[in-house]
Amino acid sequence: MYWLIMAHNVMRWAILVAAVATLAGALAAGKKAADGWAGRAAQAYTVALDVQVLIGLVIWLLRSGWNHDAFLAFIHPGTMILAMLVAHFGRTLQKRSVPVGGFVAFLVSLVLVIAAIPRWAWPV
Repeated sequence: MYWLIMAHNVMRWAILVAAVATLAGALAAGKKAADGWAGRAAQAYTVALDVQVLIGLVIWLLRSGWNHDAFLAFIHPGTMILAMLVAHFGRTLQKRSVPVGGFVAFLVSLVLVIAAIPRWAWPV
């Protein structure tokens, strides 16, 4: 179980890096569809979020839903699933040549991810 929690912690940083690259790519794409590195960055972000949510759900199930902490039991998983869905919506908008909509969706997704990170997990 420890290695699963460590993988979940390490993926957090990959997601944050991919989110910054995705936002930069969405801005750089202008009014065209994201074909080049912007599309790859967005795909990396959504795939990283998918993997992170999957790992988190496995941890959540193995730890009986983190029944000792309301934040980890309900708010964290619900917000992260919502962030994943918003990121997929942004990727869809980006593919349909709506770069502003994609940028906004990726930004909302990143804000949701940051808001759902437990305060004790932040590096100080």
